[in-house]
Amino acid sequence: MGELAAHLVDGVLGDLPVRQWVLTLPFRLRYRLAYNHHLCRAVLGVFVRALLGFEQRRARVLGVGGRAGAVTAIQRCGSALNANPHFHTLVAEGVFEERPDGSQHFVPLREPPTDVEVARLLATVRRR
Repeated sequence: MGELAAHLVDGVLGDLPVRQWVLTLPFRLRYRLAYNHHLCRAVLGVFVRALLGFEQRRARVLGVGGRAGAVTAIQRCGSALNANPHFHTLVAEGVFEERPDGSQHFVPLREPPTDVEVARLLATVRRR
């Protein structure tokens, strides 16, 4: 997993500032997600949509409109090879703003999220 993350950061994402978000799940959901691909995909969709919306809202506060970007690796087991599906998502800390000529320009967000913002994001993911 570490090698994949390093490849994504160095080879794919380049010099974009990224933050890794990891979603682990309650024990009662782990086996269901491990054997139900559609449910796993749905939970991942909720998580990623919440993260992308979070970044876009943070940018709008600064007066910047654009789209956020992310890439996710699904890890299906824990260190003891137990069934423990969880998601490692690398999110660009900023948004891609479209220029009048149609090209994309990355606008970084300078400040990391606060603890309160992270708690709100977690509550959103949990509720959804």
